[in-house]
Amino acid sequence: MYKSIVCAVGLGSKERAKHLLRTAHALLDIDGALHVAHAVENFPSVVQQGPDDWAVSLISEAEEKLSQLCKQLSVPALVHVRTGRAADTILAIAAEMKADLIVVAAHAPDVLDHVFGSTVDHIVHHAKCSVHIDRILPAAKQ
Repeated sequence: MYKSIVCAVGLGSKERAKHLLRTAHALLDIDGALHVAHAVENFPSVVQQGPDDWAVSLISEAEEKLSQLCKQLSVPALVHVRTGRAADTILAIAAEMKADLIVVAAHAPDVLDHVFGSTVDHIVHHAKCSVHIDRILPAAKQ
């Protein structure tokens, strides 16, 4: 059991997000803290001091969706939505929250992972705490 868990959740698949939240909650100590983290990725060619109006609206929407999902699942959690590269954002939140576990979902690697590297790979190699990789299979393959 873990005292502080960061659960990295994307907004792509609601079922995957539910599965990850349930997994993280099951690994949490009774008096532990669960932090749900999501990154709104910036376009690398845009240099700004902070998020623009579009990013601010995406952050608000993501916070609302993740808060509602936690409430629906009766999983108490603090929601952290930030802009930036996903892996770096997750690692920063984990460091700030002094997490002793990061929960992430893996997907089948594709050509972009080979060119740019995967988010999960970066988290695994740079995390200062344990990492639980959940290999969720598509419904047709289960």
